[in-house]
Amino acid sequence: MLRASSLRSRRQHGLTLIELSVALAVFAVLGLLSWRATAQLADNRDRVGAELGRWREISAAMQRVETELLQVAAPARPANSDAPPALQLLRSGDGHGSELRLLALAPDGAHRSALRYSGQQLEWLVWPDRNGLGTAQAYPLLEGVTAVRWHFAAGGSRRDDWPPAASSPPGELPAAVEIELELGDAGTFRRLFALR
Repeated sequence: MLRASSLRSRRQHGLTLIELSVALAVFAVLGLLSWRATAQLADNRDRVGAELGRWREISAAMQRVETELLQVAAPARPANSDAPPALQLLRSGDGHGSELRLLALAPDGAHRSALRYSGQQLEWLVWPDRNGLGTAQAYPLLEGVTAVRWHFAAGGSRRDDWPPAASSPPGELPAAVEIELELGDAGTFRRLFALR
C-alpha cells in the first residue's frame, strides 16, 4: 500500500507530454510575436530616419535659397552699363530648367551666385567674381526636384520673369521673390522671401 500511494504522488507532480507540448507552443507563439514586433519597430525606425533625413535636406536647401536671396545687393548701375543685373532669371531653351542669378553680399565683398534647376536637381553656383565670369563652382542642394518656378512681386503685381522690361530703372529689385518647388516624393512647397 505504501508503494501505490508513492507512485500516485509521483505522477501528480510531473508534466505530461501534452502539457509540455502546449507550453512549448505558447512560448513559440509569444516568441514569434515579439520577434515580429521588434522587426516592425526596426522597420519603422529606418523609415522615419529616412523621412527625417529627406526633410533635413529640404530644410537645408530652403535655408540656402533664403540666405542668398536676403543678401541680394542692388548697386547703382548706369543705364548703359553692360554689367549683369543684381537679380536675373534665365530659362533654358527647352523650358525644363531655370537659373536665378544674383549679386549677393558676402564678408569679402559682393559675389555672383545662382540657384539652378536642371536634371531634377537644384544647385547653388558661385562664381569667383561679381560679374559672373569664369567657371562657377556648383554645389548640389536638393535631388528629386521635378519642377522649380520663380515668381516676383513688384509694383503691386506678380511677374514670372526678372528683370522687367527696359522701362524699369536699372538695378531695381522686386519687393519679394517666391519659389515654388515640386518634389516627386514630398509634394509642392512655396516660400515667399521679402527683399525690402
